[in-house]
Amino acid sequence: MKTNLLLRQRTIKAAFLASFLFLTSTMAFAQITKVYANSQTNQVVGICLGCGVLNPQNAVGSNESDYSTLQVSVGLLARTEQTLIFPATNITLGTNKLVLGFGTDQVMLSAQLISGISIETFNGDVSNNDYQNLNNDAIKLGGTDPSKGEIELTMNKPFDRIKVNLNGGLLSVNGALRLYYSYQYKDPFINLMAHTEGGQVTLDKKLPLEGSEITLTNTSGKEVYHSKLTSNTFESKQPQGLYIMTLKTKEGKTYTQKIMMK
Repeated sequence: MKTNLLLRQRTIKAAFLASFLFLTSTMAFAQITKVYANSQTNQVVGICLGCGVLNPQNAVGSNESDYSTLQVSVGLLARTEQTLIFPATNITLGTNKLVLGFGTDQVMLSAQLISGISIETFNGDVSNNDYQNLNNDAIKLGGTDPSKGEIELTMNKPFDRIKVNLNGGLLSVNGALRLYYSYQYKDPFINLMAHTEGGQVTLDKKLPLEGSEITLTNTSGKEVYHSKLTSNTFESKQPQGLYIMTLKTKEGKTYTQKIMMK
C-alpha cells in the first residue's frame, strides 16, 4: 500500500515536471527577444539650412514611443542621415531579422515621403552593398496609426548598424521623418525543417505550429493543398515531386520554401 502510494506520487511529480518543461519550451519559442540599437551618429550631407536631426538619442533604446526627427528641405541636393548602431553583430547575437520603425509628423505616411527614404546596412564602416529606396510594397503600415510604418529585413550578411537617409532631392512634399526604433531578433521559423515520406509532411516539432495555415503549390503554379494545421504533421496526399510550401502563422507571418515530396 505504502509502495503504491509512493509510486503514484512519483508519477504525479514526473507528469507535473514534463508539463512544466513543455510549457516553458512553448513559451520560449513564442517569445521574441529584441536587441535594440544602443547608440547613433548623424550628419547632413550637402548644403542645407534647417536640415538635421532633432532629439537623435530618442531613436535608440527600447522605448518604441519616442522618436528622433530627420529634417531636410524639398528639392535640395542634400540629405540628412542617421545611423543606428547595435551592441554587436547579428552573427554574435544569433539573430536573423532587422526591424526599423518610422513615421511622419503628418496625418498619414505618404508615398511621397516614403520615396525620399533610403536605408543601408554596415558591418562597422564596411557597407553590405544593400542600399535601397523604400517603397510602399516593402512597408507594413502601423495598424490604427496611419502615420507610422515598419520595415522588416531578413539579414544573411554580418551587420551591426543601419543608416537611414532622408533625401531632399527625391522629396515632392514637405514632411519630417521620425525614427522610433530599430532592433534585431531571431525568427525560429526561417529555417523550418520539413521531412516528407509517402505524401506525409512532418514539420519541425520544436515549433508551435498548430493553428497555422499550410499551402502546397506544384511547379505549374497550381495550389494543390491547403489546410489549417492541427499538429506538426499533415497528410498532403500528393505524388512525388517538387512543391512550394507556404506557411502562414497564427500571428500572420508568411514563410515560403521548396520541399521534395518523397
